[in-house]
Amino acid sequence: MTMRLLKLTPLFAAGALALLLTLPAAAQAPAETPNPVPSTAPVSAAPVSAAPETPQPETKPSNRFRIGPEVGVFLLTSGKARSQFGNSAISLGLGLGSIAQASTQGRLALDLQIQYQTRNGNHLFLAPLGVGYRKALNEGTSSVAYVGATADLDFVDIRSGDYDVHSGIRTAFGASPLIGVSFGDSGFLEARYLYVSRVKGFDLSGLNLSAGYRF
Repeated sequence: MTMRLLKLTPLFAAGALALLLTLPAAAQAPAETPNPVPSTAPVSAAPVSAAPETPQPETKPSNRFRIGPEVGVFLLTSGKARSQFGNSAISLGLGLGSIAQASTQGRLALDLQIQYQTRNGNHLFLAPLGVGYRKALNEGTSSVAYVGATADLDFVDIRSGDYDVHSGIRTAFGASPLIGVSFGDSGFLEARYLYVSRVKGFDLSGLNLSAGYRF
């Protein structure tokens, strides 16, 4: 019995030694990493940026010098004045610069007109100078209707042989309601009643129709 144990002992020792040698190797072996499962989530497409809009050039008002004709008809309303200076007179003038359109908020502007008419050696010179106010009745269109009024200091010179009057340059008070229409900054039509305080017994008030254009 003792001899069998002695014979088996080397076998057990060898087995134990082999077991001890395999344990460190197993401990040092890296753990297997499981293969990743492919994701089934939908892949969102990258947003496509819109092409930038090309800025449109701003329309700037023309700064060029503009000039054009202005024509008017002045109709005296007093019989005495008509008998001395004629029923009507046509005035021709020169307009400078663009025609400023009236706005719905109202706009002030310089008011200047010159009337001159003669008959049988008599003459009438009338030049109202003052300020005018115009208010547009519509907007957003090329044709703008407007109403307004003016307040003027009138420079007057009259000569009448029948009444022996030669006033020389005098001043008078003037005012006028008006109505008109402008066509962009190129043309206008206007009608006004021009009131003029009496000069040397003459009532020089009248109806004035005018039109103008700018090239």
